[in-house]
Amino acid sequence: MKKLAKFSLLTGGALLFSSLAVGPASAATAYGSCATSPLSSSGSVNIANWPYNGKVTGINLRLYDEKPDGHHVRIRLAERWTTGKMVYYAWRKNMDGYGTYKSWDTYMNPTGANNKISGIVLQVATFEGETQLQFCEKRLYNPGGA
Repeated sequence: MKKLAKFSLLTGGALLFSSLAVGPASAATAYGSCATSPLSSSGSVNIANWPYNGKVTGINLRLYDEKPDGHHVRIRLAERWTTGKMVYYAWRKNMDGYGTYKSWDTYMNPTGANNKISGIVLQVATFEGETQLQFCEKRLYNPGGA
């Protein structure tokens, strides 16, 4: 077990260093999560390839139903362009109940020559039907300098 823990610390340190050493011309990685309060739903986004310009790829979303309350949980992303425009994506749902999670792989591709994604917003919510009961949000900024 010690070897695993030591390896994890070294790997985590290397990942942190590599994400800090990224220049504007290269792609960066990012991670964010949030949980509603009181805890009912939680979600995370892991971004493997976030360049200064163009398509953001390697996006993984995870959504958890944290409470046996009979409600369902949702997750979505929004992208903020350097022009200030916000683009909201459709909600993804986990209707499977308490203790379950769902995962999705996706990407973002801003349209237009001058549209660069400077920020990504993760939104997680608990719903009853189409009524939003709880909500959380995590804002991520392009570590590549956009």
